[in-house]
This record gives sequence, structure tokens and C-alpha cells, in this order.
Amino acid sequence: MGRYAGVVARYGGQVALVWEQYEAWDGPYWNLPSGAVEEGETPTAGALRELREESGLLAAEAELALVWTTQVLIDGRVTSRSWNYVVDVRDPAFAIDDPDGSVMEVRWFSVEDAVRRLRQLPYPPIAVPAIDYLTYGVRREDWTFTLDGETWGWDS
Repeated sequence: MGRYAGVVARYGGQVALVWEQYEAWDGPYWNLPSGAVEEGETPTAGALRELREESGLLAAEAELALVWTTQVLIDGRVTSRSWNYVVDVRDPAFAIDDPDGSVMEVRWFSVEDAVRRLRQLPYPPIAVPAIDYLTYGVRREDWTFTLDGETWGWDS
């Protein structure tokens, strides 16, 4: 089962998004800094590492607040889980150091522009909760996404 973590990094009313290419997608998309939680790593530690690698932004574990979790069900079994946090960073300077080489750019966006860009993501388990949180500011911790053929369904 895959384990993933992501971060809604904020500074001065803006949100950091990364422009990245995933092999499974048809092109690059704007996304929250996120990625796989490594073996032996906690979700919080994974979120902080991904934030640092993909954007250069720094935060302490105590500064992160869990805002949603997801699980993905395919053919009735859980194939992945993710933990997503929010943090207000003190230093807005970017410095990409992505060992995967998938991140091409990082930029600050207004919340409205971030939501517009996240609507383009082809993967609802990432896009839907992020858009919901950025739009309403409400923590809805448990999202479940189900893939039925090529159609996604979800509940929170």
C-alpha cells in the first residue's frame, strides 16, 4: 500500500504550488508539494521532507496541522493512504532540490488562482480535498476515494 503526504504551505495569504510531471499523467500540472512517505518515516516527517525537497520551504513538525487524510479503494481494497497538512511558513524563498527530478517550478499563488490550477489535476484524491480545503477552510479529515473502472467516486 502506498503512503503519501502533502502540505498546503501558506505565506502572506498565498499558497505554494509546484509545477511537476508525473509519469502516469499526460503532462505537467500544478500541485501541492507532496510525495511518498519513505520506509520508517512518519507521515509528518515525510510531509516536511517533501515540502523541503520540492519547494525549499522549511517548517517544524510542531507547526504542521493535519487538515485531511485520504484512502483510495480499488477493487475493494485500500491501495493508498495520504496525510495532508497546512503550515504558515516564515521564509517564502524557494529552492527546489527534488531528487526525483519531477518538479520544474514552484510559485506562490492567491488562493483563488491555486484552486483554479488544482482543478486541472487529473487525480481526484489529490485535487478534490485540496480544493475543498482551500475553498471552505474546513478540516474534513477522512476522505475515501473509490475507482470503479475509469470513474472516481468519493465521500468525506
